[in-house]
Amino acid sequence: MDRALRWFEMPISLQISNIGNEVSRAIKYKNKNELDKAKRFCAKAIELIKLSEDDPKNIHRKGELDFAIEELEDYFYGENVYGTTDEMLHKYYDAFVLLC
Repeated sequence: MDRALRWFEMPISLQISNIGNEVSRAIKYKNKNELDKAKRFCAKAIELIKLSEDDPKNIHRKGELDFAIEELEDYFYGENVYGTTDEMLHKYYDAFVLLC
């Protein structure tokens, strides 16, 4: 089965919790100062967010998903102008785990 079709079969809460797993891994490696690994996990999270944006059921979430990408890029690749913290990211993504 096509990867996108499998992804689209998941409810948004499961999609976001899977994205959160990649974000957690990225944070873990960022804190270990293994920045190449952190950036790879962040890139995977962004890839999954973009896949979620392509899911027709999530059309009304495009703004939130776009901001999630922007925030991750800022936090892992940029200057963190949003002042994002590990705790903030964990809190956001972990909330979706509770919905699964």
